[in-house]
Formats: sequence, C-alpha cells, structure tokens
Amino acid sequence: MDLIEITSGRIILEFLGGSVRFLGYNLWTLSNQNDFKTFSSFWSSGGSIKKRDDNSDRNHMIGVIALGSFVMLLIVFNT
Repeated sequence: MDLIEITSGRIILEFLGGSVRFLGYNLWTLSNQNDFKTFSSFWSSGGSIKKRDDNSDRNHMIGVIALGSFVMLLIVFNT
C-alpha cells in the first residue's frame, strides 16, 4: 500500500508542477510575445535521459512548492 501511495503522490506532484510551469510560462508568453509551448513539453520532454530526469525533478520541486504554498494559504485564511 505504501508503494502505491508514494508512486501516486509523486505523479500528482509532478503533474501539479508541470501544470504550474505550463501556466506560468504561457502567461509570461502573453506579455512578451514568445512562442507558445504545449503541456507535453513540460510534462515529458524529449531527448536524453538526463534531460528527462531534470525535467521530472523540476516538475516535482515546483509541485512541492505550489502545494506547500496552497496549504499555507489555507492555514492563514482559515484562522
């Protein structure tokens, strides 16, 4: 049971991090006239294994920060 929870938690955090990166980059694109990127470029980048691992780590890190920020906002505004 713990293995399933750890695996699903990591997938959820990576999805959350990829979503935050996607929204952040494309909102920044609207103001700077850069090229639009699809969600798949943030979720699973092509290329070498090192590039995929770096992308996965980045998604996981940003997902943890976003989830932690959300929990802190819930604590602050519900007290």
